[in-house]
Order: sequence, then C-alpha cells, then structure tokens
Amino acid sequence: MDTHDPRQTRKSRRIEEAVLEVDGVVGVRIWELSDRVEVGIRVAPIDAAPDVLQRVRELIEAMREGDERWEIGLLTEP
Repeated sequence: MDTHDPRQTRKSRRIEEAVLEVDGVVGVRIWELSDRVEVGIRVAPIDAAPDVLQRVRELIEAMREGDERWEIGLLTEP
C-alpha cells in the first residue's frame, strides 16, 4: 500500500525514503521551497539527537545537487 502524499514530488519521496533509512530517524517531512529544501526529522527517543542529525547531514550532503541549499532540523510535534 502506498501511503505517500500524491502531491509529493519524486525528489521529495526519494529524500524521505533515504532519510528514513538513517539509524535513529523515526519520522521525516520534506519541504521543497523555491530557494531551498528543508528536511525535518523526528529522532527515536533512545538515540542522541546530535548524532542522528550528523548522520542525516552526511546523507543529504551526498544527495544535494550542485549549489542547492538544504536545511535540516528536528520535528517536535507529530
């Protein structure tokens, strides 16, 4: 069953799927804005947020295209 938002772009789905594979990530939201991509993550309660953020930063650095600007942050609400 596909639970993805039909309005979500292929790029957003690819980012979401990749970030969800990172150890310690239990939720993710992607916003594609005109000048940047924003990635919000929810961290598992047993993991240290700074460690998980670093792993996600390393992943998005590899996924970023050219001079795209990506920002990452923690989601505090479901």
